[in-house]
Amino acid sequence: MTNTVTANPVKKAQVAIIAVGREGKMRVCRMRTDIPSAKASNSTYDVPEGQTLRQALMILAADEMKKASNAFAKAGRQANIEIYTVGQVAIKYFQMVPYLKGGHAMTTEDIEAVSSERDTVEDKCAYADLAEGIARVIAEGNSVHLQASGNASLFELIVPEGVELKDGDILNFANGVAEGGVQVRGWRNANRQGAKVIVRGTKNPRAYISKAADPDKPFRGLDTLLKTIDGCWNSLPKAAVDKSNDDIDEEALYAA
Repeated sequence: MTNTVTANPVKKAQVAIIAVGREGKMRVCRMRTDIPSAKASNSTYDVPEGQTLRQALMILAADEMKKASNAFAKAGRQANIEIYTVGQVAIKYFQMVPYLKGGHAMTTEDIEAVSSERDTVEDKCAYADLAEGIARVIAEGNSVHLQASGNASLFELIVPEGVELKDGDILNFANGVAEGGVQVRGWRNANRQGAKVIVRGTKNPRAYISKAADPDKPFRGLDTLLKTIDGCWNSLPKAAVDKSNDDIDEEALYAA
C-alpha cells in the first residue's frame, strides 16, 4: 500500500489543508502544522451551480495545493501538503496514486481507468483537475497526501505485498520498520512498541496505527488538528436527518 505521492526526502514546510463540505457549502482551513503558534487561514465557499459536492471539493483541493505550492516557491521553499477531506474524494485519490508515481501526469486513458460506468463527463473533468494539480505540485518538489478527515488521527501503514494485517494486531517498530517489513507513512524513523493495528474499509481496507501513543491523550498538535476539523464540520449547514414529517406514498417509496 504505497499511497503517498512524494517528490524527494528534503525537509519541507508542513501544511494541513482541511477541505470539507455539506449541503451546498464548503469550508477550507489552511494550517502550518510545523509552527504551532501560527494563525490559520479560513474560507467558506458555495458549491458552484452545476457541480456536485464531490466534484467541487476535488477542484477546490487542486486549487488549494497549487496556491500553497506557488506561495512556497516564491519563498524558495517546498512543502509536505496534507489535505483532509471527505471520504469520496480521498478514495478517488488513492485510485489515482499508482498513475501519479514518479511525478507522472495522468493521461485521458488513465482517467478512464479510475472512472466507473456511472461517472459523468463532469466527474471525469474533476478527476483530471485533481490529478493535474497533484502532478504539478509534485513536479515543483512538494509532497502531497489526501486523507479522509475521519482518519486524521491515524498514520497509514505501508504494507508489503503478501503481508496481511488484521484489526487489533500488535506491531513493534524499530528504525521505521516492524514485523513483515511494515512501515509507517510519514514517519520514516518510527520507534513504537505495542502499536495496535486499526483496519478501516471493506472494499479496499487499509491499515493504520494511531498518531498518538495513547489515543485518548493526543499530543498538542494532533489535538489542535482534530478540534479544527470538528470546527470546520460544525460550521457547515446541518444535514436533514429527521424524516418523521415526510409524506410519501408507500408505493412510491418501495418503487424508488
